[in-house]
Amino acid sequence: MNKFLMLLAVSTLTLCVASASQIPCTIAGTTFGDPVNGTTVVTCGTLTFDNFEVVNPTNGAEGQVDVLGTSYFDTGSGQAYVEFNPNLLSAQDEEFLFSVWGGTSEIDMTVGGQNAQIQETACSAPVPTSGLGAGECPTGTLLGQITVGSNQAAGFANFNTTSPVYIFKNIETGAGGQLSEFTQSFGTIPEPVSMVLLGSGLLALGLLRRKSRKS
Repeated sequence: MNKFLMLLAVSTLTLCVASASQIPCTIAGTTFGDPVNGTTVVTCGTLTFDNFEVVNPTNGAEGQVDVLGTSYFDTGSGQAYVEFNPNLLSAQDEEFLFSVWGGTSEIDMTVGGQNAQIQETACSAPVPTSGLGAGECPTGTLLGQITVGSNQAAGFANFNTTSPVYIFKNIETGAGGQLSEFTQSFGTIPEPVSMVLLGSGLLALGLLRRKSRKS
């Protein structure tokens, strides 16, 4: 009986560790809570974010996007959650670009504030910011696109694992709107350690089930 309880406890703990490990993101080139720039590098688990750029701010927009210290990587789900503040007030607009390295297969986003909207495009090649085709993926490189408004259900798009992925966002607020935070997540393949832990937990549960049948 004691061995049974011990195996049950170990399997349960293993599954919890595999599914609930959150590792804070790290940052270089700026600090959390301050605007990103061309030298900023954010690392979240297996993913790296860089080449940040804010372009075409309009109607008094600051043209600055902050990355927040609440960003983290969930080893169980293989999701990197990065939170940004685009600092937009009523009827302002700006475009935001960055690159994601390490292999991602999903974009997912929620938008806070009020009367705000973000259109996000993921490409397998850099997105031009001027001239013909500005703000669009070069031909044949579109991976996915989503549009999400304030406090709507999360928008997401899946695609084959790709690295790097080039992200382009058109961020805007309407009359009386404002936007001080949106959360971006990127799906990856769970880390090998997490897969081993998850497999160990499932194996232990399988042994428990087999033992219970015999008894």
